[in-house]
Amino acid sequence: MLYKSLILGVLFSIGVFAGKSGIGLAYLLERTPSGKGKTLRLLAFALLYGLVFGLAAWGLLVFDPLAHLDSIQRFLQSGMLVHLLMAGVMVVWGLMVLRKPRLHGRASRGWLLLTLPCPVCATVIVFSLAFGLSLFPEHFHRVAGGLYLAFVAISLATTGLMLGVSRATSRSPETMLGGAMILVGAYFLLSMAVLPQFTDVDKIYRLASARVSSHPQELVTLLPMAALTVLSFLAGFGRTRKKIRSVV
Repeated sequence: MLYKSLILGVLFSIGVFAGKSGIGLAYLLERTPSGKGKTLRLLAFALLYGLVFGLAAWGLLVFDPLAHLDSIQRFLQSGMLVHLLMAGVMVVWGLMVLRKPRLHGRASRGWLLLTLPCPVCATVIVFSLAFGLSLFPEHFHRVAGGLYLAFVAISLATTGLMLGVSRATSRSPETMLGGAMILVGAYFLLSMAVLPQFTDVDKIYRLASARVSSHPQELVTLLPMAALTVLSFLAGFGRTRKKIRSVV
């Protein structure tokens, strides 16, 4: 049960950042007039995160995370400030977008904060793949590919939901973007209370590594849990949509 909870947490973390990226992608697509342009942006998004996942997986195969956990912990502790700064900027920027939805007729660049991989997002991807490597070393490529596909699928699902909400409520893309930035930034500020728990990441990773040598896991046993994660994410997104509508 402990290991299933750990994996569920990993999938949830991936889902949070996938949803954030999908919100920004929705705004970008709404401000892209041509169908060809939309297709190219979707491909660029998929390739960008494919590169991030690929580099993370390659790094884990080349370097032993256990040998560098002290450096990783120091990086995470210093990254708290970056996390706080980005969340604060996102909230302030979102408020500015809501006050002036279309300044001088130009599209907002706020989607960049949501869509592009930030240091915290990249760290979550690395640790998610690290747990996958420790639990399923013989199936690591399948695990890495599965996590990437789950990330893209959640991002696209979020994008579709945001576009649907925008059209159903007749809200401007800037209004939707500003409200989403405020909510995401507020969520990240609240998560600051959780991030210090990464100080015990060495114990968690060693626990996961020990599992490999004693009781290997089968990927098929994780399918119900993965489905539960997706459903939980969609339910949370529904609540977030109501909050966005109340903000705007």
